[in-house]
Amino acid sequence: MEKKYKADNGLGNLFWGIALLFLLGFLFYRHRQGEIIWMDIFYISFGIIFILSTTIKEYVITELNFLEIRFVLRLFSKNRRIAVGDIIGLQKIKKNQLRIDKVRGFEVLRVKESDMDALIAELKDRNPRIRIAGED
Repeated sequence: MEKKYKADNGLGNLFWGIALLFLLGFLFYRHRQGEIIWMDIFYISFGIIFILSTTIKEYVITELNFLEIRFVLRLFSKNRRIAVGDIIGLQKIKKNQLRIDKVRGFEVLRVKESDMDALIAELKDRNPRIRIAGED
């Protein structure tokens, strides 16, 4: 059974929302000026699709021991996978950020604060070799 943990996109969603409101205001302005707005509608619809395809929806630990990063809309990006066996360390950076040290490189996940401890416990349970920063 897959275990799902919600993503916390934080200020990213706010900035995308402001950019979209700016585009909608520009569309309204051009419409009021009597200009042709079909190309602007195309830009806004592409912007909405891009925003939805880059926003992370959830993190899932699959039955095959992968930590999968799932997006809201899988149009331009596909779900990324991190093998739980490749994880060598975990560190809480902030209350909602988790740094995952892998065999090659690292990854920073933004997880909901309420799901953070459950995700760490599940990863530690799946791979007991994981070292958690602050624990000895």
